[in-house]
Amino acid sequence: MTAIQVEGVVHDFGPVRALDSVSFVVPTGQVTGFLGPNGAGKTTLMRILAGLVRLQQGRVTVLGRPPGSPGALSKVGAIIESPAFHPRLSGRDNLRYWCRIAGLRPGRVASVLTVAGLGDRENDPVHTYSLGMKQRLGLAAAILNEPELLILDEPQNGLDPAGRALLRRAITNLGSSGAKGERWF
Repeated sequence: MTAIQVEGVVHDFGPVRALDSVSFVVPTGQVTGFLGPNGAGKTTLMRILAGLVRLQQGRVTVLGRPPGSPGALSKVGAIIESPAFHPRLSGRDNLRYWCRIAGLRPGRVASVLTVAGLGDRENDPVHTYSLGMKQRLGLAAAILNEPELLILDEPQNGLDPAGRALLRRAITNLGSSGAKGERWF
């Protein structure tokens, strides 16, 4: 199965062409990165893949479905730019809220907080979190639904060395076999 298929994608912001006939295929089980200078269209393309930006021209499928469709969204986890959370709620309560919105079981909240390295701070309000801790909380939110595809936009922003090591383990293990949801870390 193909995780991502992009054919001839063009995206303009007024007179600025952010994406110009971009095409590629990512098979399932493969870790792929986008490299390029600031303004090259990497985030725009990830927003299209996550269904956050409307496709202007070309064809895109995510796990065989149109990006942003319910069938695709249920199988994708994503962090695009900086994750946003309610600052007065705890990390745990923010994730419980996300579960309620997405129709997910809240029983995974404790485990994803632990694997993200936030188990000891899960009851603290998010406004007390550092940038790296917020990034870890974003990663925890992205894996709540045990996704088949994980889209990460600059996931190392603000992470300390331990957080970077945790993220590297996650990326290294993405395509490996194992229990669903446990392969992330």
